[in-house]
Amino acid sequence: MKGFINEIRKHPTKDREGMFLKVFDLSKDDFDLLLFSGLINPNAEVDTAEKQLNKMNQLQFASFIQTELERYQRKYPSGKPVSFDLFILDEHDDFVKEKLGGVSAFTDWNGRICFILDPDEKVRSVLKSVIAHEYHHHWRMSKLGATEENETLLDRMVLEGLAEHFVREELGETYLGPYKDALSEDKARFYLDTKFKTHLFDKGADADPFMFGDKEQNLPFWGGYSIGYYLVKWFIDRNKNVSIEKLTLLPSEEYIDVFYN
Repeated sequence: MKGFINEIRKHPTKDREGMFLKVFDLSKDDFDLLLFSGLINPNAEVDTAEKQLNKMNQLQFASFIQTELERYQRKYPSGKPVSFDLFILDEHDDFVKEKLGGVSAFTDWNGRICFILDPDEKVRSVLKSVIAHEYHHHWRMSKLGATEENETLLDRMVLEGLAEHFVREELGETYLGPYKDALSEDKARFYLDTKFKTHLFDKGADADPFMFGDKEQNLPFWGGYSIGYYLVKWFIDRNKNVSIEKLTLLPSEEYIDVFYN
């Protein structure tokens, strides 16, 4: 973020969105995803952004993330490089603050993890959980050679479910994110066997409502995330003592087979 702020000060009248894309080497789609995930508006007052950045630097979140990622890469090698970018959360984004504990993140297909943070010490424990969650995405995607074009709704659900089980394995139950509790286990079974079962191989935007929820389609908020958690749980219930390494490398179809057999 420092490089972007410096560019604004040097070129105050220049198009900020274009500057942002150039500084961070982002596509327009990636930029839109960052905004959706809570990124501070690039057109915000530069003094406000700099103040938030200074708070972030004082908290040393970047070195914290680096240390955690290096630890996971040593313990669970992905075979591919992993990198990260750290962004400031829009201070008015109540959804990320209240629902996600002040931390939003996503992992792209090239091993880059983007973290969007509220610069406050209270988010550190949530950040620790999110780092583990996102590293697991990178690990599984790398090992399976997953591609965006071929990713199905089932793949996405299993990816999210496995990431939370990885968090529990590495950090403990108290570090689990909010997704698991979006549905009870019984509700997860119900929705999977009704609304979801004919859409498991939907791709791209067609799968989004099933992951995030859609009132018009009567799809529950974070439904796909929660069902993904339970898909992995049901597999583990049938396969005691299975390692996280083995779980990570299994194809998604193995998890749905347990539900229907």
